[in-house]
Order: sequence, then structure tokens, then C-alpha cells
Amino acid sequence: MKIELAPIRTIFGIDLRTLALFRILLGVYILIDLAMRSRDLIAHYTDAGVMPRSVQIDHLYVTTWSLHLANGAAWFQGLLFGIAGLAALCLIAGWRTRFMTAVSWGLMLSVQNRNTFVLSGEDNLALLLLFWALFLPLGARYSVDAALDKTQYFVKNEYASIATGALLLQGMSMYFFSALLKTHPIWFKDGTAVHYALQLDYLVTAFSLWFRQFQGLMTGLTYYVYLLELVGPFLIFSPLFHRTLRMVFMVAFMTMHLAFLLFLEIGFFPLISIIMNLTFLPGWMWDAFARKLPRRTKADLHMWFDHGCDFCEKTCCFLRVFLFLPATQIRPAQDGPDIGAELEARNSWVVTNGNERHYKFQALALVVRASPVFFPVGWLLNRAIFRNTGNRIYDWVGRNRKTLSKVSRNWFAWRTSPPRFGVVTQSLAAIFLCFITVQNVATLPWSGVSPLPASFKMVRQALGLFQHWTMFAPFPEMTSPWPVIEGELADGTIVDVYYGNVGLADFEKPAVVSTVFENYRWRKFLSNLEDQTYDDSPQFLALTYGQYLCRTWASFDPAMPALKSFVIYFQIERSQPPGLPKEVETRQVWNHECSG
Repeated sequence: MKIELAPIRTIFGIDLRTLALFRILLGVYILIDLAMRSRDLIAHYTDAGVMPRSVQIDHLYVTTWSLHLANGAAWFQGLLFGIAGLAALCLIAGWRTRFMTAVSWGLMLSVQNRNTFVLSGEDNLALLLLFWALFLPLGARYSVDAALDKTQYFVKNEYASIATGALLLQGMSMYFFSALLKTHPIWFKDGTAVHYALQLDYLVTAFSLWFRQFQGLMTGLTYYVYLLELVGPFLIFSPLFHRTLRMVFMVAFMTMHLAFLLFLEIGFFPLISIIMNLTFLPGWMWDAFARKLPRRTKADLHMWFDHGCDFCEKTCCFLRVFLFLPATQIRPAQDGPDIGAELEARNSWVVTNGNERHYKFQALALVVRASPVFFPVGWLLNRAIFRNTGNRIYDWVGRNRKTLSKVSRNWFAWRTSPPRFGVVTQSLAAIFLCFITVQNVATLPWSGVSPLPASFKMVRQALGLFQHWTMFAPFPEMTSPWPVIEGELADGTIVDVYYGNVGLADFEKPAVVSTVFENYRWRKFLSNLEDQTYDDSPQFLALTYGQYLCRTWASFDPAMPALKSFVIYFQIERSQPPGLPKEVETRQVWNHECSG
């Protein structure tokens, strides 16, 4: 039997339809991230929160930058959040895709640098994916840009470049270097790493509390995760049995992250990791999926627009792209026998389906019904309740075609020059691929590459290319902290400051410790605060958090007296080997007096 090797372009290329999915999911992720951050907009991103700009600036590298540091007011942060959300929506739609990718990347880097003490691995990975997206034609398929493209530059779906290889290698480097950093025997000898990971009550879900009774399963999962991270990044690029191995390991990595979602409260790291893994989705799967989509019309559709109506032609192009109707013909009505006269008489575009002719909103409903994906929407549009309203809207559009065409020319210009993803773009991608490889190798203690020169660090911090994939490496944490804050009001009343209740603070362990934290960013901040208290250095996190608690006490109950003072404790639960009970220690880490 002849064994065929997959070509390099197949191994390191990415189908343009996969890049379109990548673009859309990145945009959705940005919107979710912004929505979650906005819940703590004042607390995490303004001078009235836990990290005033004056404090954060003192702990940034010299080349680190952030637009969000320009103003400490909530309105300014909200404005930047709004711009980022608008750019993400444009990215999803694929309108001016490369520019919107750059805006999204810049604003994500900016907001991350505004408060670095609430960041986690998901932020690092999302920023890196957006960076590599700058070098890729994300708008070549299923986008506004694709609908307006008259160059036909991307005829084939197969696409391979240095940038596609860099994106794929970036994703797999996360696993490979994480495995190399897992140097403790609990990973490859004892098989207890997952046991210790699930002992971190401040991080685990209720499901984990039940699951950790199965010691044998946790041992098996330890070896599975370690070997998958160590071997998977090589086999997913294997030229031998390429189709099979790529699908097997893509699914294996994604299911691992789904398990993380089930076991651990680690924010959206599983989501952005799954998005990264979907960049390995091969073109043959899209082809197979397309073959299974049903044909909704017996004959080919033709959409006839009024020649010279810029808005009309572009609307037809948008419908063809976004309704997945690539075979639909778009032609000026004046080119068809008696079609032009009918268009003038009815003041309507014309859609022909074989010998049938359809007009106005009914024609739109037919086109949507012809979509192999959105056909149920077309069925709804054909109902009387929508059809009557739709025809009135269509008549308004028909009366205002000239105005709408002027708008479309200004905002949705035809693309008549090929996109620039040539030598300069690919050379930069190659340079940065080498750059991130050096950065990753430098994280290995035995590599001999560290310390990196100052000039390297300056570029790294300016572009947000830092990476150090210490996911439970070299071993999981061995302590699980949660806060307890007891204070006194101006009238002498004792209160639980953390929960805003009158009475002594509760030092008992909650049933599910991870629910103590409002969300994963607060968990990260408070964990960083507790970690800092072990250092013989100024406790600026405890200080700024204390000041924040003093300012916000009235939000619990304005009728209560002002907060006078409080003590921040952390309950520290230490993990033990299998079969041994865990120990809890109470640490007093900060005393705070609220100024008048």
C-alpha cells in the first residue's frame, strides 16, 4: 500500500472558510469579554476602583502603553469599551476587516495594560490570536469585504502562507511549552497532578468536589493531559495520516478544554482555546458539510437589479454572500429580455427562479428561503404579518435608492485592488514567529536563552507578545485562599465587610469556595493580593483594595454609619496527598483605617 505524505501547504495552511469562522468567533469573544469586564468597569478600570492609574503606571514596563490610562473617569472607559464593541461587530461582519482587526487588537492590549492584576492566561492567548490575525485574510470569505470584492484575488478556498503556519504553531506552542514546564514528578511519575489541581477549592466547581472521589480517574487524566500536551502538537502536524491525526487531536484538545470548563472556574480560557483549535478545521470538512446542505430551489436563482443603482447591486451581493448562495447570478435588469421594463413598471428588483418571477419583499423572502442555512427565516418572512410590513419598507427603500446609493458609495466602496498579504506581510510574520519562539524557549529554565536582552523585552511589551504557559506547571498550586474581612463602623458596630452584613465575619469554609468570588477577575485580583503579602515589599494591592472598600461601603446600605476600620484575613487551605485531610490556616494580611 502506498503511503502518501500531506504537502506542506496542507499541513500549515488554513482554509479561507475556517479563517472566516475564526474571525467571527474572535469578534464574539471580544464582545463577551467586554460585557464581562463592563460589570466591573468602575472597580477595575477607573481611578475610583482598586487600581488607580498612578499605581498601575508604577508597575508597567517602560514600553507598555494603554489608551485607557489617559483618563481615569468611568465615562472615558465606557467610551473606549463602546469603540471596542463596535470594532468587534464590524469584525464579525467582515467590514474593513484588517483595520477592525488592528483596532480590536490595539484596544484589547490597551485594556489589559490598564489593570494587569486581573489578567489570566485567556487574556494572553486572545491577544496573541488577534495579533496573528493582522497578517491573515480574515475577510476573504463570508464578509462584507468579500461581497464587495471585484478583484477575485482569492478564488480557491485553500490558503497557505507563513502567517497561517505562525498562527497554527502559536496555538500548539501553548501546549508543548506548558508540557516542558511541567517538570515535577507528580505529572509523569506519581500521576497526582489532577488530584492536586482539583484540591484547589477556590478554583474548582461543584462538579469537581464530587468528581475528586475517583482517584483512579484523576490519575489517568493526569497522564492523558501531560501526554496530549507533549505529543499532540507534533502529531497534529504529521504528514503521515494527516487527515485522521489532525481531526483526532483537534477534537482531543477541544474536549480537554470542555473538561476544564466543567471542572475549573477559569473564566473564558476554555472558550478562547477552543477558538484557537478550530483554526485547524480542514477544508475537506467544509466541502463535506456543503455537500450535505439541501438545495432549496429546483432552478438557479437570478437577482436582477437596476443598472446604475449602486445600493441595489451591493444589496444583491450581500444577500448572495451571507445567505450562502454562491451560484446565484447577479445581473443588471436592463440586460435581460423584458426584465428591465418590468423593473421600471413595478419599481422593484426582479428575482427569477426558472420561469417564475418575484418582486419586492416577496422576492426577498424567496431568496432567503433558497438559503441552505437560513431557509426557516424565509418561511417566516413569507407570512402575511411580515409580508405586508416588508412591502411597505421595500417601497420606502425604492423611493430612496439614490440617497442609499450615495451612502453605500461612501461606506461600502467596491474593492478593486487586491488585498496586501504579500512579501512585506509574510516577512513580518516570519520575524515575529522567530520572536515568539525565542520567547517561549526562554521560559524553559534549562534552555540557556534567558535572560533576554532589554531591547527584546521592549518590543515584547509594546506589542503584547509575552507568553509563559505555566498552566499548572511545574505543578499545581498547593494552597487555596479565600478572603474574610471583618470591620468596625463609626458607631462601633462589627460588620462583615466582604459581604456587607452586620455581625462577625464568618470564618467557616463555604460549601463551594469558588462562589465566594464575584467572578474570575476578582478571584485573580484577590489571589494576587494574597500572594503579594508573602513578599517583603510595599503592599500596594492591599492598600488600594482597602481604600476601595472604604469608598464603596455605603453602596451596601446608605443608612449605615461609615466604615471606620477593618482587617483583611485569608483562609488558606493546604492541599494534601491522596487520602489525607486538608489543613486550614487563618492569615491576617492587612489592617486598614478609613480616613475621615
